[in-house]
Amino acid sequence: MIGLADCNNFFVSCERTINKDLEGRAVVVMSNNDGCAIARSNEAKALGIKMGQPMFEIRHLVNSGQLVALSSNYALYHEISNVVHKIFHKYAPTVIDYSVDEAFFDLTGIPVEALDEIGANICNECLSEAGIPVTVGFSHTKTLAKIASEIGKKSKRRVVTLVDPVEINDILSRTPINDVWGIGRRTARKLYFEGIHTAKNYIDCDIHHIKHLTGINGVKTHNELRMIPCIDLDACNRPIQNSISESRTFSRDISDYEIIKTRLTTYTTHCATRLRNMNSQCSSVIVYLATNRFHTNESQQFPSIEIRLNQPSGSTSLLVEAMIQGLDKIFDPAIAYKKAGIVLANISPIRATTPSLFDPIEDNTVDSNHQLMQAIDEINHSSSGGVLRLASQMGLGKIGESSALSSSFQFRSKK
Repeated sequence: MIGLADCNNFFVSCERTINKDLEGRAVVVMSNNDGCAIARSNEAKALGIKMGQPMFEIRHLVNSGQLVALSSNYALYHEISNVVHKIFHKYAPTVIDYSVDEAFFDLTGIPVEALDEIGANICNECLSEAGIPVTVGFSHTKTLAKIASEIGKKSKRRVVTLVDPVEINDILSRTPINDVWGIGRRTARKLYFEGIHTAKNYIDCDIHHIKHLTGINGVKTHNELRMIPCIDLDACNRPIQNSISESRTFSRDISDYEIIKTRLTTYTTHCATRLRNMNSQCSSVIVYLATNRFHTNESQQFPSIEIRLNQPSGSTSLLVEAMIQGLDKIFDPAIAYKKAGIVLANISPIRATTPSLFDPIEDNTVDSNHQLMQAIDEINHSSSGGVLRLASQMGLGKIGESSALSSSFQFRSKK
């Protein structure tokens, strides 16, 4: 059996954890620059607000008090996502973190009778520990588990288990083909012309015709709907990425060096944690900035720089020092920037590279740095959003040049 835990209206739910007055109200979270709605509460959906609907079309609802529109707070969403995913990992030996608000579980060998209790425990713990409502679906494949979780959301059931083939067949006959995970809008339109309107029509269609219409991925979906698992759930052997990046568009143009440095420190910290989760290191740090493209009186600028490390590293402190070195070279205090980003490049497995012959380093430097970062990751992973942060991440100034990495970290109150 496969399980899928899906946080309900995740960004809105995160906002409700810090503002209880939003409970029961129609709420949307806007994209960067507050351009369009990227998350909607159930109450907002009831008002007819669509995903991606531009702000100018719903501004009258905001002005009349019927709708609350919030700017996105990705730092908050990232912290709460870490908390809920930590809870997910407690309930199955193999978990794949599919997205910021979803995770699949491999529950092979666990009795079907135990699934409802497992799902209820996940929902209860996510609500009590993180304040996030979660829906859990169980079935024979990833695609069917996705359908089960969607049924739970629509029927307001926290846990839905689809096991019986007769029940699954009945549900597929009532599931529109465009609601099936893996079937995009263009593919759905093509299938409509072939008379395939439901998931049941899809699995009743000859598999060779399905391959002709949708390709190999469509064949996988066809098999998954027929209770034949064929989409890989192996989270442990995913290939190492060539690069890891994070960037944000600011809500306003910023010319303050300290603000931009603090933002980039946070992005670098997130990327460094992901790097270590892959048991990897990088040898290049790329920093880039961008001005506002809507300023018609001046051409847009994209200053960037690559800082090569003397030795590949996964240390947050060392990567942040490299980021600051790059930022110092490209930042112009006379210019206001609209966007900033960081890229960790030239990624390799830990211990896959030979240290430079010309750099005097202690034999245990790599090991000690890696062990320190692992300890910090474990502390932050076991807390609600993390209690250890770099001083520069908290806007406390530049990181010192001292090799004592622990001096760069400051405790942050859980409050």
